[in-house]
Amino acid sequence: MTSETWRVPVRIDLAGGTLDLWPIYALMGGCLTVNAAVDLWIDLEVIRGGSGHRLASRDLGIDLSFDAWPAEPPPGLSWVWRVLDASGVPPASAVIRSPVPQGSGLGVSSCLGVGLLGAALGQEAGEALAHRVPLLRDLESRELQTPAGWQDYYPAALGGALALHWDQPEPRWERLEPHLGLLADLVVFYTGKPHHSGMTNWEAYKRFIEGDLRTRQALSDIRAIAWDMAAVLPSDPAAVAALLEREGRARGDLSPAVETDAMRAVRDRGLREGWYAGMKPCGAGGGGCCILVAKPGHREAAERALREMELPPLDVRITPKGLHRRG
Repeated sequence: MTSETWRVPVRIDLAGGTLDLWPIYALMGGCLTVNAAVDLWIDLEVIRGGSGHRLASRDLGIDLSFDAWPAEPPPGLSWVWRVLDASGVPPASAVIRSPVPQGSGLGVSSCLGVGLLGAALGQEAGEALAHRVPLLRDLESRELQTPAGWQDYYPAALGGALALHWDQPEPRWERLEPHLGLLADLVVFYTGKPHHSGMTNWEAYKRFIEGDLRTRQALSDIRAIAWDMAAVLPSDPAAVAALLEREGRARGDLSPAVETDAMRAVRDRGLREGWYAGMKPCGAGGGGCCILVAKPGHREAAERALREMELPPLDVRITPKGLHRRG
């Protein structure tokens, strides 16, 4: 038997979410998303060889053992089973530990899928793994029973900050280097309420296909914001903050449920106290995490206020690393 530990990052999405849903990007044309891997790591302990199989999640308190690989998804860990089954080489044991809860808006299920597939195949982050993403997209659509976007997989499969261009059957990726000033003032916090990205995106998807003018205009605005974000991310933190604010408001036009009471309270306090520069929800919104940019030199004040509001900030930084073996 051989034992390995793998680490896979989750991601923040900076602009262009929902545009990665087919056929939205095909019908609109010129679509782009901007996202980045961050150093919150899902750990995977994988054992190859031996008899039987074990699937476990330390966070969920689920530990399942089987004499033979199950033919159907087991309760509680159906996504884990689905990815490992599709790999064709499910390990004898896969044990998961995640510091990030489901519904965080940080792409946990998608990033976990990259980690499971790469670990099963013995394949670290890189272009070869990124080209396997369409398989994961289709598996997640089957898991959720709704159309699934696929921007979330690429930070885990490639690492770093990315501009993903949706103008080919698979996206083209462009690596970006965020400005150091932005990294110093970027804060991620949890709103205290989980969200369901599949259902939130599904509502926007349906309205877009039905030709709803408000939805189509909001997505057109988000497309323009994403292009601007890719252009200014390496050079202009103030412009990034303004674009995050614009994207957050455009997402509110997709659904009034996108912005929560906690988000409104953070904005109101930040504007009143002078540390607020911009904010958007992670993922589809309606809960989960948010990205906040503090004014230069005001990060500590923003974090102190968030803790007082019982919305503690997460200690995250953008990382160039994607999926990799530990040690």
